[in-house]
Amino acid sequence: MLAGYSADRSSDIKVSQHSLPESLPSRSSLVTIFSLMVVAASYFGWNIRDEFLLSAEYGLGYALGITGGVMMLLLLIYPLRKRFYHTSVFIFSTKNWFKLHMTLGILGPLLILFHCNFSFGSINSNVALASMLLMMTSGLIGRFIYSKIHHGLYGKKIRLKELKNSLLLVKKQLDDDLSDKTMVISKALIERLHAFDQSVTGQKGVLGNFLSVPNLGLTTRITYRLLVWHLSKDQQHNKHYLQKSRVERQRYLNPVRNHMANYLSTIRKIAELNFYERLFSLWHMLHLPIFFMLIITGFVHVYAVHAY
Repeated sequence: MLAGYSADRSSDIKVSQHSLPESLPSRSSLVTIFSLMVVAASYFGWNIRDEFLLSAEYGLGYALGITGGVMMLLLLIYPLRKRFYHTSVFIFSTKNWFKLHMTLGILGPLLILFHCNFSFGSINSNVALASMLLMMTSGLIGRFIYSKIHHGLYGKKIRLKELKNSLLLVKKQLDDDLSDKTMVISKALIERLHAFDQSVTGQKGVLGNFLSVPNLGLTTRITYRLLVWHLSKDQQHNKHYLQKSRVERQRYLNPVRNHMANYLSTIRKIAELNFYERLFSLWHMLHLPIFFMLIITGFVHVYAVHAY
């Protein structure tokens, strides 16, 4: 059932993709182009820093600093839009403000780097620059964590309840496999499945999960290979199975393999979601103070520049 559902969904996705105009670039292509342009601009600015083509005190260099600073201030609109989502004063939707938040969070620091000529200056400007780079790094980390708890960067939030419902479905399928007399599934195989569940979903704390979650993909694949080996070994004394042709044997084995793969995959997704949700809440507690530190140091820098 689950395999059929996935196949139907993938076919729906293919149809919807083909229905888009060919002249319209995909979202991932736009993100890639934007990222390459930012990297190219940064590389160019770094290489011409010794030529002093821009001055932070006047002209284009000064204008870039003001523009970059305004972009950083506009980052405040997204959290305000999230908090006051019922009002229409913000014009755009929360989703569109999030996209703008991500874009400005890259372009603003880039313009300020050109403003300071990719080099250090006075103490107050260095503190403001360090705060901005810290803020930018924090934003990129947050972007990564955010994508782990949503269907894509701009997609719907992944719900733990949905994953647990999927797990119940897969467990029901495995129970049906156990009651099927045509296949032999040993107690050792079931115990290995349960051992994977306990080792992955067991409470380890943030630090323990931080060390184990990145390896979950590899651990899941290794466990799956071992389970497939156990399943094949269990059939060595299954007379009903041994009487079948090679093609028929695969037809019997494939559904059980798919059910085991879906079980392991769902357990892994639940563990990852729990970890990244906790990590995102911790990140959020640190990101906001960093942003306010950036605003304060930015205002101090602007005041110092114009007052002295």
